Amino acid sequence: MTLKWCFYLFLFCQSIVACQGTGIICRPSSAITSSEKTGTIKITWDPNTEKYLVGYWVFYGTSPGKYKNCIDVGKATEASPGVIQYDLTGLAKGAKYYIAVIAYGKSNSGSAFSKEVSGIAK
Repeated sequence: MTLKWCFYLFLFCQSIVACQGTGIICRPSSAITSSEKTGTIKITWDPNTEKYLVGYWVFYGTSPGKYKNCIDVGKATEASPGVIQYDLTGLAKGAKYYIAVIAYGKSNSGSAFSKEVSGIAK
């Protein structure tokens, strides 16, 4: 799976869930209460072609390799042939985030992390 990123401004509140099978517990984010938390990073990646794919977990944080948050995006729809797209929203504008994706199957077992990318929330 190849992870790529680009920027996109969009306001949407996304709940954060525990991503099982990864050893990482994610806590729900607080509601967006100020204009500082309206940043977004749009990420895209190549879809996993495994037969038993259930979905993807997007991990992110403000330090390399340390993901304090994760979002279960499910079996995301391809934005175009061969490209999955997701808007990571509710971020602090101007903050740098490090992002990786895991594909997971029916038993909630996940793949290895994708290559980490980083971007500034716009």
